Amino acid sequence: MRAARAETTFDPAGREGETLLPPEAAADLRAIEDSLVRIAPAHSTRIGSAARHLLDAGGKRLRPLLGCTVARALGRDPAPWIDVLAAVELVHAGSLLHDDVIDGAELRRGRRSVHAAFDSHTAILAGDFLFSWAFDRLARGGPRELQVALGDAIRDLCEGEVLERERLFDETAELTHVRRVNRLKTAGLFGYAAEAGALLAGADDGVRRAARAYGVALGEAFQTVDDLLDWEGDPERLGKPPGRDLEDGLITVPVALGCARDPGLRNAVRDFWAARRNGGAQADALVRTLRVRLADAGAFDETRSLAHEDAARAAQALVAFPAGRWRERLAAAAAAAVDRDR
Repeated sequence: MRAARAETTFDPAGREGETLLPPEAAADLRAIEDSLVRIAPAHSTRIGSAARHLLDAGGKRLRPLLGCTVARALGRDPAPWIDVLAAVELVHAGSLLHDDVIDGAELRRGRRSVHAAFDSHTAILAGDFLFSWAFDRLARGGPRELQVALGDAIRDLCEGEVLERERLFDETAELTHVRRVNRLKTAGLFGYAAEAGALLAGADDGVRRAARAYGVALGEAFQTVDDLLDWEGDPERLGKPPGRDLEDGLITVPVALGCARDPGLRNAVRDFWAARRNGGAQADALVRTLRVRLADAGAFDETRSLAHEDAARAAQALVAFPAGRWRERLAAAAAAAVDRDR
């Protein structure tokens, strides 16, 4: 898993940088935060503290805000379903707790990861605890179709994680494999969140499918740009050096594209991994060389083009939505997912 990623500056309600949210979206965000505050244990204060350690660290709440924005685009106020819409954030947070244990990540959202601050057993159980709360929310206030959809999304996430780990430190991993992992691990929860907003708004099957297609394409654009920023982003803004994903053994979209364009890059990737294992300073020079060779091969430009294609598919899916400012905000979110620098 790509550990300790920086939070993005866009959100589906239309906020970028320091621009204020529209009043309705600001109210949705406050309601989401209020809903998350109510997550608490009945018995173990330790598991509650571990879960709150991550929830209280903040985050953009992109996925529940996406559900709220879809509902508004379909003419419904999401307020009655905030607990149900916030459930996707509990799944996202629970998956991060598990990921940090798997990756041995020491930091998450600017603070010590839960397994570092508590222990691995507590972090795993805290992730399960958040999953259980998500399904509790759906069982109490969500339709059966939404419970099934969330189960599908979580299974996809788990399978994507395993598929990714099966090809760690495998320089032959091709673009189709990388994109499949990104779709399962990242885009699936975006698709679920958008579908949840449509289903709760009473949309027909066609609009519900369009909402899911929008969310999946948005999530793919989001992750593709994350893969690109691992190489092209400002290390100070991202909080990590270039090529960190590759250092962890991950073949991401730019690397897969670069190796396809210049097969000799596979040898350079193996050399980098060998140098990193040996702990030599040579690895730093090799990653800089890899960055130049990927750029020269056109991998970065092609990755950006691929993200724009994802965003265009997201925008096309919105044709099924009624025209209005909230549909425009969803279209703007797809564009912002691509045109960001962190």
